[in-house]
Amino acid sequence: MRSTIIGFVLGAIALQLQGNLPNIFMLCLLAVLALLIIFFASSRCSSRWKISTWLLGGACLGFSWAAAMAHLYLRQELPSEWEGRDITVIGTIENLPYRFDQGTRFHFAVEHVLPVDGQQPLVPSKLSLSWYTGFYSDSAQTVVRVRPGERWQLTVRLKRPHGNANPEGFDYELWLLEQNLRATGTVRSDSATIQKNQRLDSFVLSFSHLVEATRAHLRDRIEAALSGKEYAGVIVALVIGDQRAISQSDWKVFNRSGIGHLISISGLHITMVAGLFASIAYGLWRRSFYTAAQLPLILPAQKVAAFVGAGVALMYVLLAGFGVPAQRTLYMLSIVALALWMGRMTSVSHILCAALGFVVLLDPWAVLWPGFWLSFGAVGLILYVSVGRAHLPSHAMSSRKQRWMHQLQSALRT
Repeated sequence: MRSTIIGFVLGAIALQLQGNLPNIFMLCLLAVLALLIIFFASSRCSSRWKISTWLLGGACLGFSWAAAMAHLYLRQELPSEWEGRDITVIGTIENLPYRFDQGTRFHFAVEHVLPVDGQQPLVPSKLSLSWYTGFYSDSAQTVVRVRPGERWQLTVRLKRPHGNANPEGFDYELWLLEQNLRATGTVRSDSATIQKNQRLDSFVLSFSHLVEATRAHLRDRIEAALSGKEYAGVIVALVIGDQRAISQSDWKVFNRSGIGHLISISGLHITMVAGLFASIAYGLWRRSFYTAAQLPLILPAQKVAAFVGAGVALMYVLLAGFGVPAQRTLYMLSIVALALWMGRMTSVSHILCAALGFVVLLDPWAVLWPGFWLSFGAVGLILYVSVGRAHLPSHAMSSRKQRWMHQLQSALRT
């Protein structure tokens, strides 16, 4: 399994290095070939060539999967003839809006598009919209406070995704593709359009809207309690993972002091919270044996702790915005919890590879971000140093290797 997952990741990387996407017919042939290779390696291939064959099959499968995802996202491209034209759309606010001095930005899930001059516009299902105040818009207007889950009718002016061609800068166009945002635009003022911007429903019930509305409520409570405080944005980032309110000067201080990684919710925060609740559940469930309930006779305390820890980790990851570092930790904890529940513990390398495969399966573009490699590289190194060599006897390594391992472990502890 580990060889196939590593090959799958390498195949996704190979696709990102291509200048053009292969056609659908070639992808289908490649996927069938990958399945045949994996089946041949599992049943008939000799043990000498199994790892290489699994790597090859996983690479073909990862390449075809990443290309299929790219085709799926790119097929919703905004037609060039509809760029720069006013279009009235009806949909919902999908994410936590970002408020700034000149307006607000948010993602908009399109449900319906009104005809324009007898023509039906072709609009992507998700848009990245900015609603500016009068200083940046054609005429003075007051931006209405939008919240996640609301249904709005908006008149927008769209354009296809574009990013700055800076080699060392942030790849905005790649980020839009990863988020499946195939058009960006601005909300037009009511004075410049016939169709007026209006809120149609205060809340549309769905799981994602409920999560984002909860994040918005927590952000509002924190900002109200810490109104005017210098580090209110830092508290918001630590609670719900929204770092957009942190100023560049603060980020410079955090990065120079070496604590920038602590501001974003990642494996350290999620594991700490999940472990805390799992320990509480374990202790309470075990001590119920001395009461009339005697719950451990119904279900072992270890399974209850694993279930509670995984559930708390899931809620915290959703609250944090489901970033790549948080995903990696969630998948690892879920695999450990599942192994504990089923009574089949596995090696840490299987856990790390399974989390790696899940991340790339859901997001093939994650391999292009430095955070992806820093997350899995750091965890892999820590596991290799602290766990992977723990079962080896002392005489299996030379004195030089022992000194090197001791120095590395001391450095990681500090």
